Amino acid sequence: MLITGYWYPTDSSARHDAELHTDDGIHYTLTIKDNDDLQGMIGNISVSDRLGNIPRKITLEDWSIFETQHNDEVDFILKETGHKDNSLHFLHILETNLLWIATAFVLTVVICFSGFYWGLPWASKKIAYAMPIGVHEQISEGTFDLLDKYILEPSELSETRQQSIQEHFAETLLSVQSEQFNYRLYFRQLKDIPNAFALPSGQIIITDKLIEMTDNQQEIDSVLLHEIGHVVHRHGLQQVIHGSIVTIAITMFVGDATAVEEIIVALPTFLLESHYSRSSESEADEYAFKQMVKLGIDPINFATMFEKMTESENRSKKADDSDEEGYGEFLSTHPSSPSRMQKAREYSAKYFNSEQH
Repeated sequence: MLITGYWYPTDSSARHDAELHTDDGIHYTLTIKDNDDLQGMIGNISVSDRLGNIPRKITLEDWSIFETQHNDEVDFILKETGHKDNSLHFLHILETNLLWIATAFVLTVVICFSGFYWGLPWASKKIAYAMPIGVHEQISEGTFDLLDKYILEPSELSETRQQSIQEHFAETLLSVQSEQFNYRLYFRQLKDIPNAFALPSGQIIITDKLIEMTDNQQEIDSVLLHEIGHVVHRHGLQQVIHGSIVTIAITMFVGDATAVEEIIVALPTFLLESHYSRSSESEADEYAFKQMVKLGIDPINFATMFEKMTESENRSKKADDSDEEGYGEFLSTHPSSPSRMQKAREYSAKYFNSEQH
């Protein structure tokens, strides 16, 4: 068989017309224009992958290159001689077969979806738990200051009221915490919205409006223990890691290096408006219920708080269809559901003999 192409000497970009001859299936002869012929064993050559109609490169025994566009002829020689690179011919069959292409596409979609839907949350959780608490504090460093400067407003609660809640928080709620987070409680206003959220470092912010809605300390405790649950289970950090991985992956794909900087700049708003998954909320709820039982606090107070928030949300929507300054923002970051309130009532009935209502 004769295959035409071009020959490139070793360590040179000079191109020469050439013809590759194979007759006995064992040896080859390369006839080169304006140069001496080359001979060798077919089994000693190396053939590049076949990708579409891209010219093939055949590396000869002296490391010079023979390049040809006659891919079918090259594949024929590889197959007939049983050459080690014949598997490349099989790969070409796969990439030109519509059934295999469709199968590969479906598998790619399934793998990508599974990776983003299950793989990333799993990896984010593993990474979050592997990080020492000091890293949590470094990631949150400066975030609270930015929130204070651009989003939050000073609390108008009396110093006496703040001190009372702070002392209860430190002496009672933190007494059952085994994790070595540096928990700190802050009082702020947020556009007259009842809200509470926690940074990965253990900083917990609760708004005046939420405190005003409570009838007793135990209702406040139910909210604070829920937020401590998010910290203990690293939910905030998991979301930051998850979002960062996605952003970095997109950055690597599109080549936009500024996206990494945007992660840091957007971190305060991200933590404030992040939507925890149902599983994360349930995990934080479960943590809060168990801690409330330890402290002798009836979990019915948790259900009561969500009932209040739901009623306030309904009233807010009637008063303001835009809901920009209503109670919906709390419910958006802490989604209420009958099943969560029912779980609180079940804990209450089991440990405090309260009536489920």
